[in-house]
Order: sequence, then C-alpha cells, then structure tokens
Amino acid sequence: MFWNSVVDDVAFRTWGFSATDPVLMRKQEHLRRIEYYHDLQLDFLRMQLTRHFADASKITPMFINVTRKVINNIARVYIYPVTRQIVKGSTTDTELFQAIALTSSLGRKLKLASRYCKLLKTLLLRPIWRDGHMDLDLITGDKTDVTYGDVPEQLLSVKITIYPDSGKLEDLTYSLWTAQEFQTLDYRNKVIASQPNPYGVLPFVPIWDGVPVRDFWIDGGDDLITAQDAVNERLTDLCYVLRLQGYGQPYTIGVPQSTDFYLGPGAVTQLPQGCSMGFASTNAPISAIIEAIKFLIGQTAVSYGLSAHILIDEPERSSGISKIISSQELDEARQDEVELFMDYEHNLFNMFKVLWNHHNPGKQFSKNAELKVSFEDPKPEVDPLVQANAWTALMGMGVISPVDIVMARNPDITSRQDALAYLLTVESEMRTLNEGYPITPNPGRTVP
Repeated sequence: MFWNSVVDDVAFRTWGFSATDPVLMRKQEHLRRIEYYHDLQLDFLRMQLTRHFADASKITPMFINVTRKVINNIARVYIYPVTRQIVKGSTTDTELFQAIALTSSLGRKLKLASRYCKLLKTLLLRPIWRDGHMDLDLITGDKTDVTYGDVPEQLLSVKITIYPDSGKLEDLTYSLWTAQEFQTLDYRNKVIASQPNPYGVLPFVPIWDGVPVRDFWIDGGDDLITAQDAVNERLTDLCYVLRLQGYGQPYTIGVPQSTDFYLGPGAVTQLPQGCSMGFASTNAPISAIIEAIKFLIGQTAVSYGLSAHILIDEPERSSGISKIISSQELDEARQDEVELFMDYEHNLFNMFKVLWNHHNPGKQFSKNAELKVSFEDPKPEVDPLVQANAWTALMGMGVISPVDIVMARNPDITSRQDALAYLLTVESEMRTLNEGYPITPNPGRTVP
C-alpha cells in the first residue's frame, strides 16, 4: 500500500512520531477503514495470518465485505429522494445552483459522504473551483490534519497531504489553509509558496456522525472493523480445514522410510509383512466454524440496528416485535442524520456561494439566496384494498370527498380545483366507455 510506505517514513523522520502516536494511528485507521469498505482487505488479512501461522504463504486468504454491507444499510439519510431548491433568490440563483449540482455530482457525492461519515465518523467536504467549474472533494482523515479553537466546530486550519505519483518522499507536499492564507509545504514542513486566502474563510465543511465534544475527530466504529477481521479469519480457517478434510492424510505403520509409494487409480502397493497403510480423516468441526461465522455476522448486524437476515442468506426467524423495534431504531437514527445533514447542506451551499462569487464577478449569487432542502420520508405501505375500504368509510361519514382521495393519490395535483377537474374528466371518460350502462355513484357524492 503506497500510503503506508510514505506516511510511515514521513512520520518518523519529520515529526518523530512513535509507533503509538495518536495522529499516526488515526490516519492509519482511517485508511484501513476506507480500504475495507472498497474491498481492499487482502493485505490486512495476510498480516493477520502471519501472526497465527508459521508459514502464512501456504494459507489461501478468504474474505467477504461485511463492512460495506453494514455501512450502506445504516447510512440512510439519502436512501430516498432529496429535493433542493433556492428560496429568497432569483431565477439566476436557481440556474447557478443547478449548474453547480451537475458539475460537482452533488447528489452522488453527498450520498458517499453520508456513508463515509458512518465509516470514519469525521471527514471534510471541500468545494473547489477546478478547470472553470465548481467541483466537490471528499477529504478523509488518512491525509488530513486540523487545528481548532475552543470547540471542535471552530476550525482554524486544515493541512492536506498530497502524495506524489513518483512515490519519493522528497516529492511529497502539503497544502495548508487558514482563513488568512494558503501555503504549500515540502515534506519537511518548510514553506515553499504562500499567498493570501482569496476567500477570506476556510473553504471546507466538516461532516460529523454526531456532535463533536472532546475532539474534532470523533471516535467509534472499531467494533465493525474487529468483527470484519474475525469473520475474515474464520472464513480463511474454513477454507483451510475443508482442504485438509477433503484430501485426508495418508499414513503407514512399520514401513521403512526408503519405501516408494505410488498413490493413484489402479495402483497396487505391496507392503512388507506386518506393515500397513491407510488414510486418516481430520474430523474437523466444519459445521461449528460455519455457525461461528453466521453468529459473528448476525450479531454485527443486530448491534447496528439491522436484521441478521440482511447479511445472512437464510430464512428470517425474527419475530414481528423484533422487526418493529429494528425499524423504529433505524427510523430514529435516520431522523438524527437528517438533522445533521440539513445543516451540512446549508453550510455547503453558503461555501459554494463564496467560491462562485469570487471566481465569477460578472454572474453572482444574490446575497439573500438560500437553499431549502426537503428529505422525503416515505409513507408506510398500505394494502390497496384496506386503503380503499378506509376511504369509502370516511366518505360515508362525510369526512372527505373524492377530491381528497385524488390529491392523496397524486402529489402532482396540489389544488382542489385541479382535483375536481380531474374527477370530471374521469367521469366523462367512464360515461363514454360505459355508454348504455348505468354508473353507480361513489358514496357521499352526487353525480350531476
């Protein structure tokens, strides 16, 4: 892994970090989680195997990505459509924001940011003017250092490590941002270029999986990574045991060591008198290992508010009560996420405005332009027959009319006048289709 080959050298030669330095450990852990999420687990698994086997090169590593499955299921803030619109602004403001959302892939990157937020607990969004348009970068903790004031939200500086394509330590540089200036540092932290910060603010938006209290970098999530390691080890054990169990172990009793054997179909081996040979089975606990793997995966899912069957392909045995509790837990967690990302989206929009207005003096956002974000909450599915019976009962009581039903079924119809016009159109069509047959009026409604 290129990151480790460079950062370890930088850490020990430049800052004098020890092997237990919290900054270096945090960066390594963030990198590890990112690579676990993106299926790059083999190198880490091989390192684990060297601790348990004298010759780990003979062991075939095996893993499944539990980390990504869990993270994608618990990062729920963007699983439903999100509506973004400009209010208190002009048509130009709307057009500018639509262009920025397109060029920056705003929707896709914010969805990935929400997943990284669950995975890493802390990261930064960086709006950036690049190649004549606005873009959006996700800055992760494996290459970032920050300083802050009295509270973690009071961000004072951001330093980003830029790893060179050459892989040489002397080519590594850093970008250091403050509200006042932007500096480029060499691998020894010496300033090689400096200029005033043209924006007057730090062009970053911090993202946290909760409220930061003790530190800018929020802790948590170690249980998922350790569970992933345990599952990988058990899967590797299973493959190794299956190989031994499948072949069996040949043995001889009383046969001189110099005796040659040929084992294969149609082969006949003559043994000296009083000698014997055979194959021994290892009788490995294969079923127990499989059950252990299922238990680890299932308990990991449950600890994150998920149903075990989401990660294990087997008939679900959970009760109706457990399903309700699981759903309520996930729904409550999503509401917490929505509150956080509502603020993050507004902060990001304000930062987009600052950067855009600086680089485009001839076509700017108006000062009073604001972003309105609507996170859709899907309604629970209702059996159509049950819903129809409920509407019929309500109309019979005179509580609602067919106009209310039309508006409930079609969100695009927002006025009662439009709903009534729609009903009259439907009625006219039905009379045409059923000409000569009487139409039974709906309860509670007078047909003209």
